[in-house]
Amino acid sequence: MKLKLYKIFFAILLILACITITFIVIKYHNSNLIEMENKEAIETFSREVAADNENEEIKMNGYKVIGIVKIPKIEIEYPILDIDTYNPEETKEPMKTSIVKYWGENVNDFGNLSIAGHNNYNGTMFGKAKYLEKGDIVQLTDLNNQTIKYAIDDIFVTDPNDITILQTTNKDVREVTLITCTNGNKQRLILKAKEVA
Repeated sequence: MKLKLYKIFFAILLILACITITFIVIKYHNSNLIEMENKEAIETFSREVAADNENEEIKMNGYKVIGIVKIPKIEIEYPILDIDTYNPEETKEPMKTSIVKYWGENVNDFGNLSIAGHNNYNGTMFGKAKYLEKGDIVQLTDLNNQTIKYAIDDIFVTDPNDITILQTTNKDVREVTLITCTNGNKQRLILKAKEVA
């Protein structure tokens, strides 16, 4: 009787292990597809902007690409998607794809541009943002093919409903605010950066 119970228990464990492995493989595969789409979008953006094709609108999964964010220290580079909404519920789908413009002016305009990205466990998107420190560089490339460097000058954790992070501290200065989740999505990790003179 005990042997039969052990066999049933082992069979259930084996089935659960197979299901878990299948989900991990699917998630890994989907993550790789998204990363490939991001690389293609960056290449298209760079090519079109360098060719000065002003009438050419670059899109990724139906969303307009308005710039590129690159953070050399954590080796990330993503298109910035313009989602035309500031509703957190409506940002969920495009954030599965790339970094999104959450609030603010155009890329590299004066004032504060807030961009948001997932804190993925595999280190993609803003998954390695926790390793950034004050002084680290964030590079933004805009539709005019202008790349501006920003140095991180403030890092803190806040409540998801804190809208003060979106405010511009000085309208004569270029700023960027990186937003990602932390603490099991209960809080937000905020990294603020200003243009390097």
